[in-house]
Amino acid sequence: MTTPAGPAAGVHLPWAEVPAAVRTWAAEVGGGAPRVVRDLTGGFSPGATSVLECAGGAIFVKAVGADLNPESPHMHRREAVVSAALPRSPRFPRLLATYDDGDWVALAFEAVDGHPPRHPWEADEMARVTDALSSLHRELTPSPLPSLEPLADLARRLFGGWAELAAMEAPPPGLDAWAGAHLERLADLESGWPAACEGPTLVHGDVRADNVLLAADGVVFVDWPHAAVGSPVFDVVGWASSVVLEGGPPPEELLARHVAPVPIDPEVVTVLLAAVAGFFVERSLRPPPPGLPTLRPFQAAQGAVAVAWLRRRTGW
Repeated sequence: MTTPAGPAAGVHLPWAEVPAAVRTWAAEVGGGAPRVVRDLTGGFSPGATSVLECAGGAIFVKAVGADLNPESPHMHRREAVVSAALPRSPRFPRLLATYDDGDWVALAFEAVDGHPPRHPWEADEMARVTDALSSLHRELTPSPLPSLEPLADLARRLFGGWAELAAMEAPPPGLDAWAGAHLERLADLESGWPAACEGPTLVHGDVRADNVLLAADGVVFVDWPHAAVGSPVFDVVGWASSVVLEGGPPPEELLARHVAPVPIDPEVVTVLLAAVAGFFVERSLRPPPPGLPTLRPFQAAQGAVAVAWLRRRTGW
């Protein structure tokens, strides 16, 4: 077991600092001004992520404006589209309403009576979440949202990190020595990601402990802005590095626990791992994006785990 580094955590705006128009809208959704406000931690959105206990019941609201991060409102808009189209299931939070004034975007969901996984990971909670992810993938194969963006199209904005690094005149400072010595081979391996992304499953696209809630009657997967149609193994490979950082099992064990709804070629796993590792490593070397000061260190830590796994898997 790796010593846990703690779950993903950004710097969120307190609910009290959200614009008054958004707070008024949320009170209307909740059936009255909140009697209790709980600002939550976890995840990387710079906006507010808060549970409001109102007269009509508890609601979870996430709200962000372009001044905090120019990309975050677009992510909230996409999540609204996906969440509204998801089938009714206890595995998904139910979207209640959306606010969008062209600058600030807010989403209100039914609050989930649950808690994030404990860290370091406990064996029973790990089993619950891995079993739930397998069940989720079975339920979402074939995708109930066939018109949603294919995973390969979504990944086009993410993958190609090794190729970017290989094109530099010299490897950047801080690059893992093994990765630096194999940049051309890594770039060639990751180049197969478009075919490796193909599949019939609606994938979450960003499975992490901070996007999971353990409720009394099941596991709920929240935050769906990265959902796409493709290979279910993408969710497992993308999740594996953070599990290690949170004191969970090694990637090989996590992968073995996953029961995919379709046959998975081992080469697909290797190619997707190369692409994910390249994403984490290359992005970690960039300046921090606005409002997300903790993102790059977390990407660097995930990249180190992914590279170590890739080194074992390739035998290079």
